[in-house]
Amino acid sequence: MISYSIIGLTLVVLAWITQFFIMPKSKKISPFFILIYAIGVAFLVYDGFSSGLNNLAVMNLISLIVSLIVLIKVLMK
Repeated sequence: MISYSIIGLTLVVLAWITQFFIMPKSKKISPFFILIYAIGVAFLVYDGFSSGLNNLAVMNLISLIVSLIVLIKVLMK
């Protein structure tokens, strides 16, 4: 069985790979990168709370909130 943390971390890595390949064309942060990253972190938040790792889940939740704020800012440009 694949855990939610493996799914989340895989999405985070895929987001960074996507951003890496977009970077040579543009120095801007890709909204697609932020979206994939946020979805991956959401899986980490869920896994943290369901595993009883509340401190880790809260820190990931903060990361999720900040990434969503950045996504909104990027989309509003």
